[in-house]
Formats: sequence, C-alpha cells, structure tokens
Amino acid sequence: MLGPSGSGKSTLTLCLDGLIPHLVEGDYSGQVTVAGLVVKDNPVHVLAQRVGLVFQDPEAQFCTLTVEDEIAFGVENLCRAKEDIEVAIDKSLATVGLSGFRKRSLTSLSGGEKQRVALASVLALEPQVLVLDEPSANLDPQGTAQVFGLVRRLAAERQHTIVIIEHKLDELIGWIDSVLVLGEEGRLLLTGEKRAVFYQQADALAAAGVWRPQTVELVQGLREAGWEVPGCPLTVEETASALAETPGLVDRLRAWEREETPASQTANQSEVEPLLQATELTYVYPGSDPAAPVLREVSLALPKGSFLAVVGANGAGKSTLLSLLSGVLRPPRGRVFLEGWDVATMAPRVLTAKVGHVFQNPEHQFVSDTVAGELAYSLRPDAGPRALARLTRAQRGLVDVWLERLGLSALAEANPFSLSHGQKRRLSVAAMLIRGQSVLVLDEPTLGQDEAQAQLLMAMVEEFRARGGSVIMVTHDMRLVAEHADLVLVLREGRCEYLGGPQALFGREDLVERAGLAMPPVGRVSAALRVLANTPTGLHTVEAFLRAAGRNLRGFGEGLGDRGCGHA
Repeated sequence: MLGPSGSGKSTLTLCLDGLIPHLVEGDYSGQVTVAGLVVKDNPVHVLAQRVGLVFQDPEAQFCTLTVEDEIAFGVENLCRAKEDIEVAIDKSLATVGLSGFRKRSLTSLSGGEKQRVALASVLALEPQVLVLDEPSANLDPQGTAQVFGLVRRLAAERQHTIVIIEHKLDELIGWIDSVLVLGEEGRLLLTGEKRAVFYQQADALAAAGVWRPQTVELVQGLREAGWEVPGCPLTVEETASALAETPGLVDRLRAWEREETPASQTANQSEVEPLLQATELTYVYPGSDPAAPVLREVSLALPKGSFLAVVGANGAGKSTLLSLLSGVLRPPRGRVFLEGWDVATMAPRVLTAKVGHVFQNPEHQFVSDTVAGELAYSLRPDAGPRALARLTRAQRGLVDVWLERLGLSALAEANPFSLSHGQKRRLSVAAMLIRGQSVLVLDEPTLGQDEAQAQLLMAMVEEFRARGGSVIMVTHDMRLVAEHADLVLVLREGRCEYLGGPQALFGREDLVERAGLAMPPVGRVSAALRVLANTPTGLHTVEAFLRAAGRNLRGFGEGLGDRGCGHA
C-alpha cells in the first residue's frame, strides 16, 4: 500500500481490524469485509483473531514487560488453556527467530528484535490477515533485513494474506503480488499487478510523489536515454540480467571505465582549516559505567561546504555524536572545536547562532504556538513568545517567503503540533535554515517522508550547502548517503570504523556488512552486473549509472516504441 504522506494509509489499516469504527471516533460510511466478517458488525476482540496489526512503533502496542508475557497477553485474553498458551509462545518465537528470548525484558531488545516480538504476539493469535504499517521505519539496515527476511518467509508460506505499508520498495518488491496507491485526498489512485503499476503508471506515481523502486527508476532513466532495456525488471537480479541483455550497454559501460580518469585531488584536508573538528572525542552519560562510554576516541574534521553522513547500527552513538557537535550535550573541554573555538566554552546564544540542530522528532524542538511564530522565534530568540511582533519588516518578509516555500502560508496561525508529520519535519528544518547558520545538524530528516517531501527537504539542505554551509546528517538511508554525502563516518559500538568518501565505503562490502549497513539498491545492481558481464563497480546511484551509460551522449526518447509494459 503506497501513497503520499497524509493520504490515509494508516487510517485504512485501522479499518481492517475494527479499531475504526469501534474505537476511533469519526464519520464512517461504506463497508469493509475481512476474512468473511463485516467489520462494523463485529467487535474488535473477534476481528483481532482474524486480522493482526503491527504498528510502525512496536512499543506503541506493547502491554507488558517481558517477551513471554507480551506474546501470552493476547492468547490469554482468548481464554486458551495454559498448555496451548505455552505452545503458542514457543511456536511464534521460533517463527520470528527469537527462540530463547522468552525471559528477556522488552527494554533490553534492539529495535529489530522489538519489531519481531510485536509480530510474534500477533502471530500467536493465528490470524488470517497480517497488516504491517511501515515495520522498518525505525530500524537500522540490519534490523530492516531481519524483519523483511521474516516477512518474506511468511509470504512464501502463503498461510497469511499480507498487507504492508512500506517505503523501502526494493527490499520487498520480489515477493509482493499487487500494489494499491492512495492519492492525496484519501481516494484510490490506482491498483493492480506490481509490474503494470510501476511501469505503466510511472507518471501517475511520480506526480503523486510516491516512492518507486530504484531499479525501476534506473530502467526508466536508461530507456529515456535511448537504451532498449528488455522486459519489466523489478528485483536487483532481474534488473542486472536485463541490463546485461541490453544491446550495446555493457560495451558502453566498459568504455566509460576506460575513459574515466581520477578526479583532480583536492587540497589535503590537513592543510585546510576545518570548520568543525572533534579530536579523540569520548563521552560517558552521567551515571553510566565509565568503562563503557557511548563514544570512544572519535576524531573528525569537517571542511566548509561539506556534507558528512553519520551511519551505523542502532545504538552505535550517532545521535550522541550530533548532540556533542551541536552543543546540545556539553562535550569534554578541548574535544570539539568550531571555527577554532572550544565549544565547551562558548555561550549558548553564540553557539546556536552558528549551529542548527534538527532532532529526529520535530515536536521536541517546537517552542511557539503558531507556525509563523516558530520561524519568528528562530530570528528573534531573545524576544521569546513575542518574537513575531518584534520582527523587522525585512524579517517578517523572510518569514512569509519561507511559509510560501514550505506550502504553509494558509497554516501560518496554526499550532505546529497540529501539522502532519511531513509538515512538522519541513518546519523544523526551515526553522534552522532561516537563521543562516554555518553548520546544519540533522537526525534522520527524511524518516517517514514520501518521495516528494524527501526531495523537497534535501533540496533545501543542498541550497544551504551551496551557500557555503556544512551539513552533518545521521541517516539509515544509504540512498541518501550515496546521492548527497561527500564524507561518511561509520560508527560501530561507539568507535569510528571508517571516515572517507561514500564510493570507497560501498566498495568495501566486508565493512558495510560488519557495520550493519546495506548497499544502495543501484549499487547492488552494479555489483550483480559486474559478476554477469564484468562492468565497472562504484555505480551506486541512478545518476552515476546513467552518466556512465552516456546519458548525455544520446537523445532522450530516440527510437523508443511500444516495447511492452507501457514504457513507451
């Protein structure tokens, strides 16, 4: 199930298990029938035995403190015999690969383990339908792989009908059967078999701002450039095979590799005065074991105008590092320097005038009761709640410009907490950008965003960088890393495992795996094509692949006819 943010995807899932209309207030019309039951005519406890719903945040549905109690909770409410409950716990834990976790505290689990426990608690009820609402949204690449591997296995067994809302389409495209897309107003935009939807309806998906598989974007880009890619490939393996069979493409890629010369070397970073620098940064939270710091001797130098991506598994220390670099956490004296000044000695008003920090949850940084006031406060933090009234004419004009750009002019007087998640995220980023700081620190800025909103956010960030600003971004999205970062810092258990360019990182598959990361989908296509036809490595983005394929050397659309799948 796809659709732009706010199109009603999660609301539709609540209609499948009876939370709507029985528990969630609102106007309800029409009819939903699931597993032979009319939803509005059956109570939630009956529907829950037919439909299992797993939320985006597993903690939102936990009712107990331990793994076995959480899984037993639903079955106990069905008044099953004790021995049957024991069997259900063991069977569901084995299904999700967590045998031996019965006595574990839920708080001790990783994000991926929590998501699997949530799924196990639903599977214990033996539902006919599984509904998964963005199960990987809060997971690192390793946790995502675990959850998707489990759901892939369940899909292959064909014991459940599965409905899934998910943005990471390349990870699941091989085992879904059909696609349903909602439009902005909650109406059905289109539905159909997956190849027909992604190829024949590509323009409609793009117009709606809906994520598409990167494999499809690559194939369509090549076709627009004149390459006759056969078939309608979706998976990495299918796409690599189709590219290997594309007349002349492999030869063109080999020629590009011969023609490509190393880019001229930039000045040695040791000879450039860094804008922001951390030296052997070690940090222990108050009250924690001094022998187990969350960060261990991390060093980095951020040149002006650069884009640093900070990646790693959940718990690696990424958000802590951002908080230390921005001054949200006070670093040890002499370990973090901004423009040569020790951050630990800088007054907060001086530091925040130079560094903007955008939290993963935008609500954690809202301070005003209106959208316009939020932007005004960034310009006049000294004026507090009266910031909007204290703006100069030029500053008020700047606020109006940003409201228009964000598409929030009509909501200028609305409370920031009343906005959609995508609107909140855009507002939180703009509240930092409007100040014209030197460094922008972002924690998972595109989390839960549709394609259009993610592109808008990253365009705003890139414009900030083009004006000379430096960007530090924590993300689990390796596509963003490949497309935007010129430096990547890999953290593993609090230590710096790698600091360098993204292309060199993705060329080290052992490091990517060891750090719990994942190759971008196009990078996996490139690696598979390398095996099939000895083509270049390092083509980790759609743009890089098209450039290597000679996108600028051939006319767009030349010689294209009806080759099936509706891509003419």
